[in-house]
Amino acid sequence: MSSYLITLRDDLWRTSSARYNAARRLKRKELFSTISLAFFSALAIALAVIQQIYTAQIEAAPGLSSYITAISTLSGIFILVISLMEWGSRNGSNADALYKNAQELNALRQKICLQISKEQASSLPNWSVATEHLRTYEQIQDRCDINHAPIDDGYFVSQHRNSPEFKAKQISDWDARRLSALWHLSSIWYYLIFWSVMIVALVPIVMMIDFLSFLMCGGFVS
Repeated sequence: MSSYLITLRDDLWRTSSARYNAARRLKRKELFSTISLAFFSALAIALAVIQQIYTAQIEAAPGLSSYITAISTLSGIFILVISLMEWGSRNGSNADALYKNAQELNALRQKICLQISKEQASSLPNWSVATEHLRTYEQIQDRCDINHAPIDDGYFVSQHRNSPEFKAKQISDWDARRLSALWHLSSIWYYLIFWSVMIVALVPIVMMIDFLSFLMCGGFVS
């Protein structure tokens, strides 16, 4: 029976670790969502202020005023899109649920480790205990409506590729680095796209308005 309990212990280790990874990934996603909302909100306000302060320079550049208005509108669209995505995905609450479930699974794993030690010290296997542990394992998993993604499990396995449990998978260092990069980027790649689009869009504004001369003059253009 010890071999069965060891298999169950390893399954718990893998599942709980994957769910810890999922919770971390979703928390990172929530953080980037908050940062993005703050960035685009501040940018929309800054663009409105720039249009008021640098009126003369903006009017002297054909089409610049309309361009700034378009960028400000784009910033508002990004705010709306990110807000709807965050509201629909519930990343924060899902991360908390996955973390709590992983904690329960890890606690059960500790009990099974203790049971394995008892079984190894005794010549009388207790299958009823093993059955009860399996039932508890299934109940804990069922209590969490949110499951981890395959990439969370893949990342865990790649990080423990040299463990006896996963050596048979023969995961190379290159595959491990690739999975690590994919896992880290999986929750933030579209935020990076939003930021990149906005930064590129801001370049013409920065190039066409002489911010430094205004600061050196220390006055507002009416």
